[in-house]
Amino acid sequence: GAAAVVLMSASAARRYRRRRLGRLRGWGSANDANHITAPARDGSGLVRAVRQALVCAAAQGSEVSAISAHGTGTVYNDAMEMCAFRQLFPGRHIPTASIKGATGHTLAAAGALEVALALCSLDQGLVPPTCGLRRVDDAADGWVAAAPQPFATDGLLLSTNSGFGGVNAALLLQKEE
Repeated sequence: GAAAVVLMSASAARRYRRRRLGRLRGWGSANDANHITAPARDGSGLVRAVRQALVCAAAQGSEVSAISAHGTGTVYNDAMEMCAFRQLFPGRHIPTASIKGATGHTLAAAGALEVALALCSLDQGLVPPTCGLRRVDDAADGWVAAAPQPFATDGLLLSTNSGFGGVNAALLLQKEE
């Protein structure tokens, strides 16, 4: 797979007559250095990355209204992500999806593909269905669904990625008005 996302200022977008699909509000990265292929089960690296993104965006967790999760469909990764999300957003059920059930894992292209689709989600106010989802784990109940989920587009969409070696990244996207 492949994707490209062009970042430019508002003035450059006007000058080149490009439609602005969204705004990058914040970003963060962290490494849990847990294992060569397995994430830290407590989600600590992802929690740090998301908290950095929130600080960068000068935003609160309550402003996150949807999540584009890394969601590999593997037991350890998905459990780690839900553990992190539950720590970051206690008492909330945020519409969450992963596209890997539809695309497979596109390795290095995964983050860019997910951001491109996240921008479409912001435009439509819908988190896409999690393709192939048959049974929702108790930890993800109320978060993920096999059908599209509406969300408030006046908030932020969190896009996360977690990779081999314990690398974790988080982006906060906002709908462009």
